[in-house]
Amino acid sequence: MDFKGIRVLVLDGYGRQCAIVLKELHELGCEITTLNTSRWDVGYASKYPKHKLIEPETRYDMDALKQVLDREILSDRYDVVFPMLEPATEVLWQNKEVYQKHIKYAMADEEGFYKAFDKQLTMELCMKNGINCPVTKMDDESMDHFLSKVEFPLILKPRVGSGSRGIHKVDSKEELDKLIGNGEIRTDEYVIQEFIRSGETHRVSYTFIDNNNETKTSILAKSTRPYPLEIGTNSLFESCKMPVIALQAEKLLKLMNWHGYASVCFIEGDEDHIPKVMEINGRISASLKVSYCCGAHVVRQILERTYDRDVTSYMGDYPEGIRVRHAQASFMWFLKAPDRFRDGIFKFRKTSDFVFSLADPLPWFAYSIGCTRKYKTEMDKRSR
Repeated sequence: MDFKGIRVLVLDGYGRQCAIVLKELHELGCEITTLNTSRWDVGYASKYPKHKLIEPETRYDMDALKQVLDREILSDRYDVVFPMLEPATEVLWQNKEVYQKHIKYAMADEEGFYKAFDKQLTMELCMKNGINCPVTKMDDESMDHFLSKVEFPLILKPRVGSGSRGIHKVDSKEELDKLIGNGEIRTDEYVIQEFIRSGETHRVSYTFIDNNNETKTSILAKSTRPYPLEIGTNSLFESCKMPVIALQAEKLLKLMNWHGYASVCFIEGDEDHIPKVMEINGRISASLKVSYCCGAHVVRQILERTYDRDVTSYMGDYPEGIRVRHAQASFMWFLKAPDRFRDGIFKFRKTSDFVFSLADPLPWFAYSIGCTRKYKTEMDKRSR
C-alpha cells in the first residue's frame, strides 16, 4: 500500500526512538505531526514533521495528555496515531471507544499490551511454559518459600514501567526487610527475582507477528554497556544470530496472543551463558534502528497491519555485526566502567547512533542538550 499523504500524529516527541520512526514515516511519504514537550525534543528538532505541537505537561501528566488528545484526535485532522511509549499507549486504550471512531491505532493489540506491561505476568507465563527466565517470586508464593530457592543478591523491579527507574539491587535479607518495612517497596507492585551475576550482556529479539499469527520479522541483537552500571539500560546493540532465542521470543509472544511489533529482552549471565527473558517491550524502542539497518522496515509493517493489509515479510537472511549506540549513555559508561576499553568503544565501522543522522542532524544536538539539562537537574536534586 502507498502511504503517501497519510496524516500521522506521533506522540512522545521527547523519546529518542522518534528519530528512526520519523525517518521511516518520511520515507513512506506520510504527513507527520509530532506532539512534543519542548523545543529540545527529538520530534520538534527533526526536519521531517510538517506540524509540531508543544505541550509541556503531557510528559508526566496523563490527564493533560488526554485533554490534548481529545482536542487533536476529535478534530479529525489525522488518520493514524503512533505512540512511542507505554503511558501514551495506555491513555489511547483507555479511551478507545471514543478515539477509534476518529483515528486508527498504529500499535500492538490491547490484550498483548496489558499482559506485557506487567512484568510479573510475563515471568509467570515463562515459568509455566518452559521459557528461560530468572527465578521469580510468584504472586501466590510466600517470601520464605521463594528465598529458600535463591541466593542474594536479588533484583527488585516495578511490575510496570520501563528503563531503570525504581530498580533495587538487594544484597541481604536485612536490606530486603528494611525496604519492605519502611514502605519503599510493596511486594504486590514489584517483581522480585534472582540477580543475574555479570549479566551486562542482553539479547534482544525484534519480532513482528501479523494478524494471521505469522512471524514477519525476527532479528536478534546482542546488547551491552549498561548505564547506570549493572542495572541500567544498555547503550550498545549489535545484530547477531541465535535461533533458539528467536524461537523462544516467538513462543512467548504467541502465548500472549500478541499481534504487532515487540522487542523481547533476554539477560545472559557470564556463569551459564543462558539467555533468560527479562521483559517484553511493546513500545517502540530506540534500538529498533538495528532492524532498519539490517533491512527490516518495521514502521511500514506497523502501518500495513494498521490498515489490515498483507504485512511485508523480512524473514530472510540479515547481516551480523551491525551496531547502533546511544552515544550519550556510552560516554557515561566509558567514564564509569572498570573495563571501559572492551566492546570496541572506539569502533565506528558499521556503527550508527540512535538519534544522529547526516540527513537530519539537529535532533542529536537537541537531544544531547536535553540530556545535559536533565543530568544537571538530577545532580542538583542529589546535592540538596
